[in-house]
Parts: sequence; structure tokens; C-alpha cells
Amino acid sequence: MRLATWNIYWLGERTDEHGVTRDAEDEKVIAQVIARLAPDVLALQEIVDPEVMQRIVGKANGPGRNYTLFVDDTWLTSDTDPTDEKSDWQKVFLCINRETVEFGRGAAIEGGPQTGRKPYAAVLRVSGHEFVAVAVHLRAGYPGFLDATDAKARWREAKALAEWLKGEKAASEKNPEFPEPGLDERVVLGDFNAQLQDPNGSLDPLAELGWTWDNPEPDGDHRETAIFENDRYVIDFILLSPEMATRVQSGPKVYAWDHDPELGGPDRFHFGPGGSGNLRHYRVSDHRPVWVDVEM
Repeated sequence: MRLATWNIYWLGERTDEHGVTRDAEDEKVIAQVIARLAPDVLALQEIVDPEVMQRIVGKANGPGRNYTLFVDDTWLTSDTDPTDEKSDWQKVFLCINRETVEFGRGAAIEGGPQTGRKPYAAVLRVSGHEFVAVAVHLRAGYPGFLDATDAKARWREAKALAEWLKGEKAASEKNPEFPEPGLDERVVLGDFNAQLQDPNGSLDPLAELGWTWDNPEPDGDHRETAIFENDRYVIDFILLSPEMATRVQSGPKVYAWDHDPELGGPDRFHFGPGGSGNLRHYRVSDHRPVWVDVEM
């Protein structure tokens, strides 16, 4: 089973505030990235309009792949009304391959920005074996994710999430729809908006869990997951409980779609010599996915 996370820059934005205008060709490339990555479970960040994303994942379908963000009249997100046309904020989602993964239940939990970006936790089933997957998108910071005020907010989010992952009573009371994980095999996937060695210590509450949590392996020479402004940051991670870590077969690893020759390589996606410099208008994304293969 492949687990992955990908921040897709302001996907389906309903205004022009961020200057992202995607056409059918852009959507096709996003679908190709997903198809080539071929995850069974994919955490998504910065999804504004889920109906656009649902259309895109449909284009990624093929033999053994039947992707959806929507199961049994339920969007797999922490947002209460993600299709509201007035909702122009970012949201986190889980996308599952229904050929390989069954959805059990899911709910928003504490541990992220309140509007659209609270973590979404779900019980999923593969070959009869259940586990918990959590999609996250923690508070951003500026400049360079080093703002101390933002870091304090991110620390509080990380603390709330860590308390839920540990099954603490206070966290259970704050999350009545999903009081505690309830299963040993757990994985947290997402954009943490800080590097592991954040000088502000904003991710310390999660690091203190003692789970398996490393910078993802590079894809060739490409190690950064946030690729805006000259490939500077590794901020997208997969955090594995001890029980889930024993099942790892490969990864976590970066997928450098922007250097994949099958998709056109850096000349197609970047300004500057050798693929360095800014991406062309972020029309695919300003992040690279991170994936891990586990045996279930």
C-alpha cells in the first residue's frame, strides 16, 4: 500500500487573488502526477473547490485505480461545507483508491487552523486490516516559516494533535466525533509548514511522540518538498506510529514530478537554467509529493 501527501497550490481557487488560472492541460498534468505516483491513500492540501479536484482525480483513474474524495455522501475533509461557493479558503482532504481501500469513518479533529484546515482523521481498511490516517496542514509562517508568532500558533496546533494521537483524556473531550485513534497503526500525512529542525521548536510536541519521522529521501538530486523560490524547504512529512513503522517497505521519499522526463522535465515546468528558479505560475503545484510504501 502506498501512502502519500501533496499540497496542490490553491486548487480550484474561486477568485484571482493568487493568480492561479488552470486550464484542461494543467489539470491533465496534475492527474498524470497522481497516476504516476499511484497512491492508495493521498492526503491533499490547499484544495479550495473539491469538485475540481474530484474531476482531476477521475482523470488519474485507470487499471487498479479508482480515486475519490467523496464516499457515501461524505466529503473526506474537515470542512463542514466544502462545496460552498463562498468558501474560498484552503482545505485538507483524503483521497482514496476505492480499488484497494475501504473507508470506515472520519471526522475533523483539533490540531490545525480552524477554517478548512483542521486535521481530518479517518479509519481506513486494506485487505481487512484497519489503520488511522490523518491529513494535516499546519499554520504557515512568514518570512521563511520563521515568524515567532506564527510558530507559537503552530506549536499549539502540534500540541493538540499530539495529545489526540496519544489518546489523552482532555483531547478526547475536545474531539467528540473522533475521541481517540483507537488503533495502533497510525500515520500522519501533510504539510507541516516548518522544517524538522525548526529553531522556534514549533513541531516539538509531535517530535516528542518518539514516532518514526525523518526528512524524506531525495528523488535523485531533488530533496526539497516546497519548491518555490529556488527549492528551499523540506516541510512535507509522513509521521508513522511505531506499529506502522514496522510495516514500511520503502520511503518516505520525494517524488520530483517537475524533473520527471515522462512529464516533460524541468524545461517544461521551470524558469532558469537547469530547472532552477521559480516554477511557471505554480500551475501544477509549488510542492512535491512525499510517499511511503507499507505492507498491510
